[in-house]
Amino acid sequence: MQRTYQSTVKKSWGQENRLLTFLILLAIIYFLTKIQLWPWYSTSTEQENQPSFSFETGGYVESLKVLTGEMYIWPDAQVQNDYKQYFAQTDEFLKLQNYQITQTKRKEEFQKLTERNIPVQMILENRLYASYQNYFKQMQEYFSGNALVSIQSDDPMGTTYVHTKMMVNEDGFRIQTANLTKASFKSNREHFYYGTDPEIRENLVKLFDTDRQGSGLKASDLHPNLVVCPVNCRSVIEALLSEAKESILIQTQYIVDPEILQILRHQSTKINVNLIVANTDENQDLIEYFGSDIARIFKKHYNHTKMILVDDKYLLLGSMNLSDNSLDNNREIWIILLNPDFISQFKDGFWADWQQSV
Repeated sequence: MQRTYQSTVKKSWGQENRLLTFLILLAIIYFLTKIQLWPWYSTSTEQENQPSFSFETGGYVESLKVLTGEMYIWPDAQVQNDYKQYFAQTDEFLKLQNYQITQTKRKEEFQKLTERNIPVQMILENRLYASYQNYFKQMQEYFSGNALVSIQSDDPMGTTYVHTKMMVNEDGFRIQTANLTKASFKSNREHFYYGTDPEIRENLVKLFDTDRQGSGLKASDLHPNLVVCPVNCRSVIEALLSEAKESILIQTQYIVDPEILQILRHQSTKINVNLIVANTDENQDLIEYFGSDIARIFKKHYNHTKMILVDDKYLLLGSMNLSDNSLDNNREIWIILLNPDFISQFKDGFWADWQQSV
């Protein structure tokens, strides 16, 4: 009996000891989550503590401008003519941010600018994703010895990639979905916008110069028509999609961000949602997730464009794929277009591509 009693006491004490250890561990986890050091700390908790943002209310929509200019859907020969004219009319400076420049024609155009004593400043990605060639170094070598060409990486910015497709001169600016590569102007579906609005042009110059200095951007630094990652893009895009009342059209390379997928899934039960993505194996999961009535794969051209249209009122054009890395870590630039002509042009192209998608 004595031995049995001692064994029972030891077993009971062991159980209590394990329970105490477990409770202490829970207390430590709770403390670490409160000070945001625990690696499993939920990003949703962080978002709940942030001020809510509404696209439709609070004066944001009222501050948007209806922009004029030109929008092109590639393939379109007019794009090449527009580029040629843009460079010919550049007389003071050219600033550009782009993920990748490999197109010989564009390099030659930059060279011709410097022959007219026009400085060219570039911010390019120096560590391309899954690339075996160092195109950043190739650009440096191409313009080696040309004092009027300045090529800088996004290292001072602290972003994962500079994925922007933007250029600006003294008269106007271009925001597009295309990199300056041969594929972009040969086999891709791309969209281009050219504008001359002086406020946005000046804001893009300020954005570019700030990025060159690596001094950081705030949402208050941006014109309301500009959506810039990772500064204000997640809040603007999530609010825009969540508050859609009639329809959402998205034509993009892929959609993988969990929050965006959740919003689109919820909205697809209430309003018309149509998605066109690129012809890749990964996008088959998106078709299975939504069904072919909502999501389709475009095969005629490689679907590299990045476009969103909400309620036939708000058209977004720019560089960002709908991934968490693009939203939260990259430098990306989109522009919000309200012009009915641009919206009609995009819709005509979207539904033509939809009919040719599977």
